[in-house]
Amino acid sequence: MGSTQRLAVGAIFACSILICCAAILARSSAPSAQEKAAAAKKSASSGGGIADAYRFNTLGVAYMNQQRPADAQKYFEQALEADPKFAVARLNLGVSLLAQQKLEPARAALEAAAQHLPKDAYAWYNLGLADKDLGETEKGIAAFQNVAEIAPNEPDAYYFIGYLNAQLQKYDEAIAAFQKGLALSPF
Repeated sequence: MGSTQRLAVGAIFACSILICCAAILARSSAPSAQEKAAAAKKSASSGGGIADAYRFNTLGVAYMNQQRPADAQKYFEQALEADPKFAVARLNLGVSLLAQQKLEPARAALEAAAQHLPKDAYAWYNLGLADKDLGETEKGIAAFQNVAEIAPNEPDAYYFIGYLNAQLQKYDEAIAAFQKGLALSPF
């Protein structure tokens, strides 16, 4: 694995932790009495539900940070068994599958995550990587364009838009995207 790839994997893992923390903060807002009752009922019937999902997701992130995506995958799958609607765990599952080059299942998980987290640039970015690696150039461009709309100061999105447009021999679009990326990050 080249240094650029190691750097990219490291950045992905770091973002996984940030996403996990953001999800925890988002879900930790004061619930209503009705939500508390529903959560207590679910917890009693499922043996932990959301708490288990967060615990498994956190363990998966820890394994991703150790560059052990196969081990992480198991924990993300357990998180989704505990709470099938836990979109961050689905996103992390997609990232772990992508790191293992399990491209089709990675894309499926990342598409589901992007659908449930439409304003999450990280979900779209990883979906774009999966599409790129699968040779789905147009889909990859669309995913990276979503990243550029959500996070317009993300130079890597423009790089991949340029790279994929160059593959399609759309050189004007490629040059424009590369110029935007370079303007954001000249080094």
